Amino acid sequence: MNFKFQTKLYVAYSIIILFAIISFSAFIHIRIFRQIQEETLENNQQLCIKISENVDTYVEKLDDIIKKMISDPELFRIMRKIYRDDVQESDYDILERDRKVADIISNAVTLTSFPHVDVYLYGVTGAFRYVYNHDRSNFQEAVSRDDNAARLEKKKLVIYAKNGREQEIPTVSFIRAIFDVSAKKYGYVEVQSDYKKLDEICDVNHMGTVILMDENQNVIYPCGSAGVSLAAGLKNRTPEEAVGVFEDENQMNFYVKSEYSGLTVYLQYPMDTVYASLKLLQRSTFVFFVCVLAGIILLIMVFSKMLVKPLHELRDSVLQVTYENIGLRFEGTYNDEIVELRDAFQKILEDLKSAMQREIASNEAESRARVSALQAQISPHFIHNVLYSISISAREGRTDDVSFMCKQLSDMLRYTVDSEMHMVTLGEEIQCISSYLSLQKQYYEDFLQYSIETEKAVWSIQIPRLSILPFVENAIQHGFDGRKPPYVIRVGAAAMDNLWRIEIYDNGNRFPEEKYIEICEKMKMENVRINTEEKPENMQGMAGLGILNSLIRLNFCFEEGVRFRVENHKDMSGVTIYLEGEWHV
Repeated sequence: MNFKFQTKLYVAYSIIILFAIISFSAFIHIRIFRQIQEETLENNQQLCIKISENVDTYVEKLDDIIKKMISDPELFRIMRKIYRDDVQESDYDILERDRKVADIISNAVTLTSFPHVDVYLYGVTGAFRYVYNHDRSNFQEAVSRDDNAARLEKKKLVIYAKNGREQEIPTVSFIRAIFDVSAKKYGYVEVQSDYKKLDEICDVNHMGTVILMDENQNVIYPCGSAGVSLAAGLKNRTPEEAVGVFEDENQMNFYVKSEYSGLTVYLQYPMDTVYASLKLLQRSTFVFFVCVLAGIILLIMVFSKMLVKPLHELRDSVLQVTYENIGLRFEGTYNDEIVELRDAFQKILEDLKSAMQREIASNEAESRARVSALQAQISPHFIHNVLYSISISAREGRTDDVSFMCKQLSDMLRYTVDSEMHMVTLGEEIQCISSYLSLQKQYYEDFLQYSIETEKAVWSIQIPRLSILPFVENAIQHGFDGRKPPYVIRVGAAAMDNLWRIEIYDNGNRFPEEKYIEICEKMKMENVRINTEEKPENMQGMAGLGILNSLIRLNFCFEEGVRFRVENHKDMSGVTIYLEGEWHV
């Protein structure tokens, strides 16, 4: 528990308050929210039952019209008479029969609350047909579908909805067969109604959708393709119980199956709609608890700050201590323990300042000695090659070459050993690289081909002296080892916006992958430093600085650091080394 005292107060009291709020929230969720959820489901189920009862009442009233007609003795006499196909009727007899049928139907319809219905009478042989009101019967389609004919033979009511085609007027037909007491069938009665009454019954204010389906999974309501689309997910579901509820994808479906009509009423809601009020209550409760918790934590912060204020002031005073202004400035008038602690810190800081001054002076002297020692070194092998080339040129009488090489070597010696030039421009470093490659060219002659292409915009960039040359020297010393000439080296430098890039390409050996990984890992270390004592045989550059030491010095120079990348070419021999950094003009 290595925390601040104030943090411990925050955590302790926050845990207590959070535990209380979580416990209370769990109680509300288990006892209140769950009860609301159950009541919501129960209310919707009761609504579905109510709709089913209203549908049964609607069906019952239309069925009463059929039953009143079937029970009329006069209608039976007419149906018996027309049952015989050999009966010859005059026009007057037919007119008188139709008037009697119209009176029977009118009396049956008048006694109900559905005055605007269509009624049809059919003889059992099909020779007789009577139409009351509009002629848009569904009888033939209803009898030909599924087992409706068998249901009529069993004296059951057939309900058929003609709602599949949008261009037709949707209607619902109720059909029964006419039997006498000896179970002899004389014909059929069809009572047809529109969808106005069903629209009233199934209206749930657009919050949900009501679907009516018969025992054969045919859609009764709503009409048209909308009903077919809504009922598509219910086609393969056969309710196991008379009343129930189930979830289907993102829908909550309540259903009631009527024993009287055989119709199943589905009340379908989107899941978000069913629990909309509950979710609103949950979100409101959550926001309330969050506000309460935030308020309590704020109070805890205020009181805990008051308790630890003296220690905070002492800490702030310690944090303001710098090397230039080492000492405490604490104006508080608190108890003696705080004052004694301040005096103890003051004594420690004074001793620390003296020790720091001695350490800084020592480190500065050591650093200057290290850098001077590094810059004063030149590869003996390089000096040997240059002097050998000078002697050969002198023996052959090429005085111009001797003069040129001596001038180049003099410039390099002056550049490398100048103790007052720790930082140089990139242009000066490029000039040193040019002198170095020119001297190597004298030694390797036509075996070495080099080019230097730089933009003037990068010449003024300040870099540590001899921080780029080691990469070029490494290519000659190790890149061409065991390779056949010609040896190619290309050096390029460019700038874009505030970015600069240096590329060193050679057609020599591949850069060892393990060495690249080792350099990158060492660059990530916080305690990495320029090393003049450890000198591995490979990857050493001019003056023994090496690639790693050059990268370290460049990182010291640029605040954002330098990005180092090596590309071993697959389609062509050689290696390209990239150095990239940010340059604030």
